[in-house]
Amino acid sequence: MLFTPLDKGLKEPLPCSLSVMLSKTLKKAAGKILEPLGKGLGKIGIKPNHITVMGVILTFYAAWLLYNQNIYYAFLIGMVACLFDGADGLVARATKTTSIRGGYLDATLDRYADCIAFSALILCDWVNPLPIETLDFISGQMWAMAAMIGAFQTSYCRAAAERLGVSQEGIGLIERPERWFILGMGLLIGELMDDVETIITIVVSTLAILGNLTALQRMNHFWKEAKDE
Repeated sequence: MLFTPLDKGLKEPLPCSLSVMLSKTLKKAAGKILEPLGKGLGKIGIKPNHITVMGVILTFYAAWLLYNQNIYYAFLIGMVACLFDGADGLVARATKTTSIRGGYLDATLDRYADCIAFSALILCDWVNPLPIETLDFISGQMWAMAAMIGAFQTSYCRAAAERLGVSQEGIGLIERPERWFILGMGLLIGELMDDVETIITIVVSTLAILGNLTALQRMNHFWKEAKDE
């Protein structure tokens, strides 16, 4: 990565939050456990880009199942898609085939996956206004759109900042893996409780708030850390 003169004004990185530290610990442990699997996949000719594309296809299928209100299968396929989402990087590292093109493809298709998932929630009409009198003017579709915007901005704020030399690692309340996990568990719990509409409304509105707060945190962090000459 090429760094700009902004590096001269950087301070020490902020300490990671507990959730970020836990996320990093789990990723490290999973990497050690699954490294042999990554090498095995690489040996039989499966490339990281193949896994990236398959992950998006599975996300689209999960979204289709969600749109048709087939919650259990949507949850299962969605979890498999999440595994594929992390497996591409695992295979790339295990087989030492990381590339700029692969990273670009992964980041681009991740945005498609986010858009597909939240669009399914909007179209299936499950997200309703919150049962709070002061917030009932916000429709379910507006909450879902806000959650999608937060998801996009969370990723973009990091990419834009790091392109200019300011690290955003450990900054923010929620990242993509946590977002997918919360959304998937919300759907499953809602189905088990036979009240998907209420649970998913709470989950999506929470993701909307946390996602956009994360984007604001990253914008604020960049503003403080970056120094013009």
